[in-house]
Amino acid sequence: MYEHEPEQMFKEACERVARGLSVIPTGGGISPKAKQPHHEALKATGHFTINGEGKRRSSWKELQRRLPTRAELEAWYLEHRARGLGIVTGAVSGWVVVDVDAAGLDLLHDLAWAPHVLTPSGGAHLYVRHPGWYVASNASHTNGQLPPGFDVRGDGGYVMAPPSRNRAGTYRRTDVRRALSIEEIPEVVTVGGVTYPLRAALGLVRPEPVERAERPASSGAGDDDQVPVWLIIDRAAEYAAESRNKGAFMFGLWMHANGYRQDEALHHVMEYVQLVAGLRHGPFTLQEAQQAVASAYRYEKQGAWVRQDDAA
Repeated sequence: MYEHEPEQMFKEACERVARGLSVIPTGGGISPKAKQPHHEALKATGHFTINGEGKRRSSWKELQRRLPTRAELEAWYLEHRARGLGIVTGAVSGWVVVDVDAAGLDLLHDLAWAPHVLTPSGGAHLYVRHPGWYVASNASHTNGQLPPGFDVRGDGGYVMAPPSRNRAGTYRRTDVRRALSIEEIPEVVTVGGVTYPLRAALGLVRPEPVERAERPASSGAGDDDQVPVWLIIDRAAEYAAESRNKGAFMFGLWMHANGYRQDEALHHVMEYVQLVAGLRHGPFTLQEAQQAVASAYRYEKQGAWVRQDDAA
């Protein structure tokens, strides 16, 4: 019955991509990993990272920024026989998905929301247009402000798409085609005597702008001839509009070139993170910045900066 399931998923994936959605292959079928990314298919098409042991680990981060190519879809489904389809949520596809499981069905009924997808476990998916700012996924796992049974898949997340299946059954479309609007999501709901800031907890309230940090008045070593850290931070921040990671990497290169130890660079990169955090959508963590700095220190040390008046 399911002999041609990969071909069916390939057709479905092509249709989703043609509509501007990013997708990933999942295990699908009755596999215990039905809802997980198809690791071998992703690695075979270059979507992987190298861990500390030198082993390849699948990654779909690139597909959070772009749509897959036809060649990638063919490799995933026709060559590696993936049987499931995941839609990447967030800005890349233009959607945020409210994911409701059995514990949230009573509230779903009270809100009179019509699901777009019914899940094999008896839950539901409701699609909301991406609002244009960063929407975190799995918010209930981090802030505890969502009511029981409610979760959100935004930037950095994905949901299973019909007609994918798992051991419990098949994901099914409903007849509902109109997206759930932000205005239909109440600001607060009360469940079991507890009040939850539903709209904000789903990430659907515009965040306050993050102010740029003030430049440190004094930072770095006391040597008058050494380039001050604040100047290196300012130069690195010029790259942030293109890539905050690239700016952190350049910060590491320049700190290394100008005689700062790696532990000093790892400490001061926090000031860079504070300066550039609000310049682009999405989180930018200290850990990411420190990884970029550590990578920079593995490169050959460049020449130190020279004062302009000394160079004349």
